[in-house]
Amino acid sequence: MRTEARPPVRRRTALARRAALAAGLVALAAGLGAAPAAGQVRVDAETEVRAIRFTGVRTLSERELRAAIETRDRGSAYGLRAALGKLPLVNKPARHAFSPLELQRDVVRLRREYRAAGFLRAQVRYEVARDERQNLLDIVFVVDEGEAVHVAGVTITGPDSLAPPSVPEAERQSWERAERAARKLAGRRLDVGEALEERDRLQSWWRDRGYPAAAVRGRLETDSLRMESRIVYRVLPGPRLRFGDIAVEGNQSISDNVVRRQLPFRPGDVYSAAAVDEGRLDVQALEIVRVARLEIPELPAADSLRAAGPSPAADPLAAAQAESVLPVTVRITEAKPRLVSGDVGYVTDAGLSSEARWSHRNFLGDARILTFSGLAQTGLWSISSNPDIRYRGAVSVQQPYVAHRRLSAVLSPFVEYRDDSQDRSLQYGTNATLVYRLRPQLSGSLDYRIARRHIYEYSLEDLTSGDIDLLTFLTQLSQGQLDSLGTSLLSSVFTLSGNLGHLDQIANPRRGVVVRPAIQVTAPNAWSSTSYWRLDGVAYAFAPLARRAIFAGRLAAGRLYPFGQSLPGPDQSGTVSFLQLRDVTFTAGGTGDVRGWDSRLLGPKFPDVRFQASGDTAVAVADGYVPLGGFARVSFSLELRLPLPGFGPKFGSHVFLDGGRVWTPDQRFRDAGDPLGQEKFFYGAGAGLDLITPVGPIKLGVGYKLNPSLTDLVDSDDLLRAGAEDQPLDQVEKHNSRRWQFYLAIGSSF
Repeated sequence: MRTEARPPVRRRTALARRAALAAGLVALAAGLGAAPAAGQVRVDAETEVRAIRFTGVRTLSERELRAAIETRDRGSAYGLRAALGKLPLVNKPARHAFSPLELQRDVVRLRREYRAAGFLRAQVRYEVARDERQNLLDIVFVVDEGEAVHVAGVTITGPDSLAPPSVPEAERQSWERAERAARKLAGRRLDVGEALEERDRLQSWWRDRGYPAAAVRGRLETDSLRMESRIVYRVLPGPRLRFGDIAVEGNQSISDNVVRRQLPFRPGDVYSAAAVDEGRLDVQALEIVRVARLEIPELPAADSLRAAGPSPAADPLAAAQAESVLPVTVRITEAKPRLVSGDVGYVTDAGLSSEARWSHRNFLGDARILTFSGLAQTGLWSISSNPDIRYRGAVSVQQPYVAHRRLSAVLSPFVEYRDDSQDRSLQYGTNATLVYRLRPQLSGSLDYRIARRHIYEYSLEDLTSGDIDLLTFLTQLSQGQLDSLGTSLLSSVFTLSGNLGHLDQIANPRRGVVVRPAIQVTAPNAWSSTSYWRLDGVAYAFAPLARRAIFAGRLAAGRLYPFGQSLPGPDQSGTVSFLQLRDVTFTAGGTGDVRGWDSRLLGPKFPDVRFQASGDTAVAVADGYVPLGGFARVSFSLELRLPLPGFGPKFGSHVFLDGGRVWTPDQRFRDAGDPLGQEKFFYGAGAGLDLITPVGPIKLGVGYKLNPSLTDLVDSDDLLRAGAEDQPLDQVEKHNSRRWQFYLAIGSSF
């Protein structure tokens, strides 16, 4: 007995396609009628389903089966959600009225789902129990999967069904790989959805190699007695064509050449459907282009061409086919050339922050982009003891085409003022960047920055040397002996970085992996106050665990390798050489890193020592800690994102476990060991609430230090006084309240 799986007329979801194809298999097994419960159950317009369960399920998941039916239950934690729904601005649980007819149809839907998965003899019935007092139903779908049909073999033929398709010699090895991939279905359980996907892959292979009218027909030859099925794919290539003339329409401010150079093909190239899709994306990647469409004459299916044949005299399309070319029309809709945009957000580490941009998206023609931007991290309302205050202005010019459509260049002079735990300083310079974009989430860049930083005040005025006591250090500090760090610093740095991977959504991803490595080196040495190699990288992973539950993970690692002038000399303190590299040392902790610690304060840190006038003397006081950092860092975050019952899909919650370590393995830069135990691995755990927005989640939560160091638990001023009075540090009063760290981030997406 044979059944033929015809391709759908229009695009459907995977579930709908499987159900449609399975309709042809239904005739192989009798009894599609629904089996009602043994007795009649009274229902009315107010009856709802309290719970739906499945028994006898072994192969398909309950999630797949629930997606196949239309009957809905109240869901988990209904009582809590109903109670919360009485609060203002909180949605009540949706009501799903029970329909006996829909329940009967659900049985048919489930049977079709099983038949599409290869279980031709699967039986499904339901049992209903009624709660008379609450007018609620509990429904159990009882499934008997039966024996599954297995694929005995896969056959791929050409148009005449007796011989393999004729493949161009240059593509023979590629076609053999495609055939081997299709034949891997043999020996597995029959899955109509998989068979359809493989058919689409074979069809795409031909359409990407010059055959725009190629069609692949699928047929199932099933032996219901042996419970075996053979998949037969019949390839109908149609004519092999090339791209013809390329016309551009709709462009007003950019030339035809600017549009054509973004295309991955030229007239005379072999036709490729993938190249057409790629070209549309590359044209639309131009900022001045709002919408781009690539249009080619629509060809009838290959079997229709074989039946009727082209008529060049009557049809221009047929004439194009006779010449083996397809003309292409690129239709674009341009955006407004000028754009004003901005963002406002809040992060616990930087307080109230904002950014504004003004852009001209066709500056002097050629789709060139001119942008003026300003950034303000004010530190206002920050709960961090050392907020990152930063003001930055920049002008950038981006050239979208540099010798290749995927290569662009950006020149951006900037000026930046900062007042943070490092220093209070002004920096100005220029960045020159080459960006190679393979696709939106796969790119690489080479950046060169030359800049000068003028230091107004060092914030790292703390106890940093282990070979002197605190009073001696403070004396040196008051005499300005840290001026050897310099007040005017040059930097000339090359950075090679990449963005590799794919996310299903940029702002609120549910699935995907992204890796962002970076390599940095100073050169030439005469143009830089320091010399080093810096390796850094971070990876993000997201995976859905249920309908609204998501696992999110982050792993970061980095290493700093000083060389040349940044290495300490024979008579030079390793600590001074270390401090000269403070801008590029690694730190950890903060909202987007290891929660439970304040910004950059996981690991080595010291009291933020300040001097206050008291009569004729200066008194040392400490207000919080400043990070010292290290030459190596490892950190991770494991987060489970869950729905928030009763608050709808825009609200959620999260629980996490974070960890990290910052240390300096190079002993040449250590005048002392680690007496305070700050270089070990630290862990934090916590939870929070999320508000999902189109630009990313708003996160509010709290972290808890699981294994804090001494400096994490004692007040900085207490630690300073203990050192001055030669008091054992382990006797300084510890405050367990310092284990807790609250955080809030707006517009931040971990």
